[in-house]
Amino acid sequence: MDNWTWFDPTVGVLLMHPSEITTGMCLAHEVAAPDGSRDTVLRPVWGIGCGGTHEHPGGIRYNFRTMDGELITASSNSRVWAVPEILPENLPPYGGMWITNQKFGMHDHKAGVLGDRYFYQRTCALDTFTAPDGRAYRLLEGRSTRHDNRLDPDEGRWHCYWVYRWEQGVKWLGPSREVSDLAYEQFEMIRKGRAW
Repeated sequence: MDNWTWFDPTVGVLLMHPSEITTGMCLAHEVAAPDGSRDTVLRPVWGIGCGGTHEHPGGIRYNFRTMDGELITASSNSRVWAVPEILPENLPPYGGMWITNQKFGMHDHKAGVLGDRYFYQRTCALDTFTAPDGRAYRLLEGRSTRHDNRLDPDEGRWHCYWVYRWEQGVKWLGPSREVSDLAYEQFEMIRKGRAW
C-alpha cells in the first residue's frame, strides 16, 4: 500500500510479515466513515493456521481468524498491517482450540452460496453439551431432501457434520466435516475443555 497515513499513528500499527502475527495481536484495516473520512479498525486475531506447507506462486498462505469470525489470508511474500502489542481484552476468552469460529450467517451474503440457514434447517442433533458457564454446544449431522452427489442412497443423508455453539444469543459454527469421526473428535475436545 502506497499510502502510509491511513491509520491512526497513535495505535502503533506496523507492517509485519504474516509469520510474526500471534494470537491477541490486532490486524488493522482502513474503513470509510459515513462523513467520507478514513478510520482504523483493529480486529484481534484469535485463530491462526497455514494453508499448507507447500510453496505456491504467492508463497505459503497464512490464515487468520479474527474475533468476529472473519477469515483473512496473507501470503508469505506479503506484509500485513498489524498492532504487535497484545492487550488482555484482545485475547480469546477460553483456552484451547477455537473450533466454533465462524459466526452463523456470515456466508449468507456471498453470491452463489446457499448459506448457513439452508444447511442448518437440514440437520439433526447427534449430541449436546452445556459448559458450566452456559455455553451450549450441539454436534449436528446434515440431511438433504434433494438429490446430491454426497447423498448416501441408503440413509438419505449428507456425510456432513458441524459443531455449533450458542453463547449470549449468538450462534457460531465450526467448519463442516465429511467424516463423522473428525466431528466427534472435535466435540470431545470441547467436552473435555480443550477446545471451544
